[in-house]
Amino acid sequence: METYRYRIRHRTTYQYGGRIDICHSIAHVKPREDDQQEILSHQVAVTPEPFFRVDREDYWKNGTLYFEIQESHDRLEVLSTLTVEKQVNVVQSPLSGIPWDDKKERLRPGDSDEAGLYFANFLLPTRTCPFIEELDTFLKPSLTVGKDSMALISELMTRVYTEFSYVPGATDTTTPLATVLENKKGVCQDFAHVMIAALRRIGIPARYVSGYLETLPPPGQEKLQGSDATHAWIEAYSAKTGWVAFDPTNDKIPAHQHIKIAHGRDYFDVQPLKGMFVGSGGQVLSVEVDVERF
Repeated sequence: METYRYRIRHRTTYQYGGRIDICHSIAHVKPREDDQQEILSHQVAVTPEPFFRVDREDYWKNGTLYFEIQESHDRLEVLSTLTVEKQVNVVQSPLSGIPWDDKKERLRPGDSDEAGLYFANFLLPTRTCPFIEELDTFLKPSLTVGKDSMALISELMTRVYTEFSYVPGATDTTTPLATVLENKKGVCQDFAHVMIAALRRIGIPARYVSGYLETLPPPGQEKLQGSDATHAWIEAYSAKTGWVAFDPTNDKIPAHQHIKIAHGRDYFDVQPLKGMFVGSGGQVLSVEVDVERF
């Protein structure tokens, strides 16, 4: 087993066009811990200083920061700094030993996983991952009778990687899944939603994962500060393997370069920062992320 350590800085800034009088926000920026990932340190600084803040776990057992600002302000900054250790074995896609079309082995919505969460959360459609006809068209070429469920997921991951184009700006958080499937363009969030909706459509539990990805500059070039970004991938479940991660954006099984923050039904369960404010004027969002191995 190899060990890797990372320092991560994640700065989110909102610059408002007018004065904001009150703000209620929720941040998902604290990594999850498991057998392969340990938090060594973590701090979150909020400017202006919140009137009230509390760390807690949400329904999915993600670390969640809630804060409230009650003073007038025209700028909000949330800076998360953390160090994390990853311990990872050689990664390969496992087999479930269960054909995807074996109805006797199909997990039921009323069953739960090892954390006690009902599979209904990860089997039913959501607004972002609806059951639509375009999914059936996408799935059809891969639905070979008797194919192992995990082998099928690996194949779908590769197909998303090869058939869809990574085009920043082609979509936003409100772009319908049907549009992504039609245009075959998007970013990691879109590709995760395509896979989640497709797997749920055929009865395989799937969930959305948010986190960070270590990126390396081209040979001979220095890494630009703030050039990293948040990332998204998925996890799918079988009775034999438990939850297994798949990254359709990069066609790989996540390993040490993937630092997991949170998981949920889709993007809107695990947004890095969301909330509401009372005030006037528009807003400009900027995000800077640095992932450094040490």
